[in-house]
Amino acid sequence: MFTTMKVLITGGSGLLGKAITKKLIAQKIEVVHLTRTKNSASGVKTYEWDWENNTIDEACFIGVTHIIHLAGAGIAENPWTMKRKRTIVKSRVLTARLIHQKITQLNLPIKAFISASGIGYYGAITNQKIYTEQDTPHTDFIAQCCIQWEEAADLLNEKTRVVKLRLGIILDKNEGALAKILSIIKKGIGAPIASGKQYMPWIHIEDSVDLFIYCLKNESLNGAYNAVAEEHITNKELTKSLASANNKRIWLPNVPSFVMKGIYGELADILIHGIRVSNKKITDTGFKFKFKSIEKAFQNIYS
Repeated sequence: MFTTMKVLITGGSGLLGKAITKKLIAQKIEVVHLTRTKNSASGVKTYEWDWENNTIDEACFIGVTHIIHLAGAGIAENPWTMKRKRTIVKSRVLTARLIHQKITQLNLPIKAFISASGIGYYGAITNQKIYTEQDTPHTDFIAQCCIQWEEAADLLNEKTRVVKLRLGIILDKNEGALAKILSIIKKGIGAPIASGKQYMPWIHIEDSVDLFIYCLKNESLNGAYNAVAEEHITNKELTKSLASANNKRIWLPNVPSFVMKGIYGELADILIHGIRVSNKKITDTGFKFKFKSIEKAFQNIYS
């Protein structure tokens, strides 16, 4: 571990960025953010960039030893029009390329580049296979997005150590997928989606934060790692468990696939389908997940 560490976080104002920032600051590690609009929600110094116009405030790099790359437009926030799909990809890829370009130009001695990625790498499909980092990516949009995302991160391999964390659904009480699903359950209209048999690889927010920091500090780590808990649960199991943890009941039938497709279009694929993903590669390095079961995760989140 480095005696002095200063971390630049892109996408620092998001759910994961805020949580990582808070923990790093608690560990007396200096953090700065790169944002599209200046905000100091986390109480750290922010610098502006505009990836669409290839501009960046180079002062953001002063003293920085490590970079965490979380920037990217929300995958499931809006229907996947052609314009939205371009934004989803470019906001991940062009940002990483811009950082690579500046690090190269300025010849900066960065120790590590830790990038988010997603289990979407394996595709929006449902089967009984358990996917590992050795598996080839799928061919659909979400997989192609993750491939380009990781390829952009890999540009930095010539300069520094690169780690790509293929995240599952991040479980947090106030933001993200869980809050959205629960709000529907509380209205009495929550129900499993499609067959309900699709898997939902997940990770507790605390484990995801700890994993990013573990990758920052562990110099032996390189390449892609699946960032998911080891328990494999289906959409139906997660929905019922979430309702139970909040003393609610699921009484409606499953929401049919065609209804999801009618509302969300192509985006529905990532809701209707889901696979099982192995976390063995990262746990074999010594990382220990605090939350290995959905029951324990929900007890912590809703206690």
